[in-house]
Amino acid sequence: MSRIACLLVPDLPVAAACRADPALAGRPLVLVEGSGPHAHVVAASRAARARGVQAGRHTVAQARALAGELVVHPRDAAAERSAAHALAEVAASLASRIETAADGAVFLDATGVMHLVASEAALATALVTRAARVGLEARAGVGAGMTVARLAAEHGDGTEVVPPGIEQGFLARLPLACLAPAADVATTLQRWGIHRLGELARLPVAEVVTRLGPAGAALVRAARGEDERPLAPEPLPTAVEEGVALEYALDNLEPLLFVLRGLVERAVARLGLAAIGCARVELALGLDDRGRDARALPLAAPTRDVKAILGCLRTELEGHPPRAAIVHVVLTAVPEAIRAMQMGLFVPPGPAPERLATTLARLSALCGPDRVGAPAVVDSHRPGTARTVPFALPPAEGPGRSPADTVCRLVVRALRPPRPVEVFTERGEPVFVRGEGLGGRVVGTAGPWRVVAEWWSEDGVARDYYDLELTDGGVYRCYRELGGAPPPAERGARSGSLGRWYLDGVYD
Repeated sequence: MSRIACLLVPDLPVAAACRADPALAGRPLVLVEGSGPHAHVVAASRAARARGVQAGRHTVAQARALAGELVVHPRDAAAERSAAHALAEVAASLASRIETAADGAVFLDATGVMHLVASEAALATALVTRAARVGLEARAGVGAGMTVARLAAEHGDGTEVVPPGIEQGFLARLPLACLAPAADVATTLQRWGIHRLGELARLPVAEVVTRLGPAGAALVRAARGEDERPLAPEPLPTAVEEGVALEYALDNLEPLLFVLRGLVERAVARLGLAAIGCARVELALGLDDRGRDARALPLAAPTRDVKAILGCLRTELEGHPPRAAIVHVVLTAVPEAIRAMQMGLFVPPGPAPERLATTLARLSALCGPDRVGAPAVVDSHRPGTARTVPFALPPAEGPGRSPADTVCRLVVRALRPPRPVEVFTERGEPVFVRGEGLGGRVVGTAGPWRVVAEWWSEDGVARDYYDLELTDGGVYRCYRELGGAPPPAERGARSGSLGRWYLDGVYD
């Protein structure tokens, strides 16, 4: 027998507004569409309803007469959409087959997740706990179908489980209004003396169809806990989107960063449900001049570090500020898995992958994404030509591979641009080197290795390279210009560069 769980947030529009601005929680809050004292209230918080404010019935002026300390906010469709997606991601973190209702409620197949939790009660508790991590106060219910599970979530204790076989007993005590019947159908049923679902479930379906039509038959089947259709799973969007409409236009960076911090924190919390990181941030800004500013910010490596992502956003906005004040913000985090590094017993521990990703993200924000990465070989004969590719962690060592085989014992630290040095020679061999930061007699020589590149062009290269060990303890890579163009630092001295020596690198 299949089992369905339902996860929902009562008054989702109000919950979404409180999620975007936690200072609104617990206050008498109403959401309106439109402006002015005659705008109609479309949603009211529990504190506002306790003072007599009713959504869909009162205007702002009438609501203020009932509650003098009332807080009025415009309804934010972007915040509601983000909250509904976050609730769906909570369910997707435990189940693979989920369906989202039009009002934001989420149904999931509880049968296939029992290997992850101890019981159905533990599943309901886990759903509510994970919803709290993304800023939503949710309720969960588990039953034999979508109808039973939803009613259990709405009218249970918050984590209600209806065991198999007692669905009728659970539904019988619920009032008729929990099915939200049409006004004319509800009036007819009240004239018949039907006030609870147990009384409605005992009516014959054929007779109800004759008198109330298909809508009445659907109510009878729902009162019996029968679903109109089975669960229809649907895929979720891969990107995580958080948006908010601002109360007033922002033309300064600091208040905008305060808004972005909340968006990033909520997006990172949603990414944490699946233990993944953010690889790229997309920012869409609605401007006061009715324009739109869209930009994408790739990160050097996936990360869930809020400070690193905010630092990248700050650098981007400071370097390229929007042309007008901002009235609407939508932040999209494109996810990617964070790779875990397997440590060994005989090798020193390296940095944690997430910390390394954070460091790369900060360096990318400071230097630019195109200047951070790993060196790569360029298909060119010109010495010193290099480029960078996106940094990637090295593959883990195989079981039969010795750590000593993977260690490079000697590396050269290339100097760009090359530094001019003074070299004394005897019979064409270097014997003494003097320059900035180094100097001494040559005690070991390797070379020369002649390099001739791009001889067909005007800026061709012809050099003799030497590896020189000096008495100062250093090993250096030097070269002598034989012809062609001088290095970039010596442009304009072509004729004087012939025969000159340059320090190209230092061996560490």
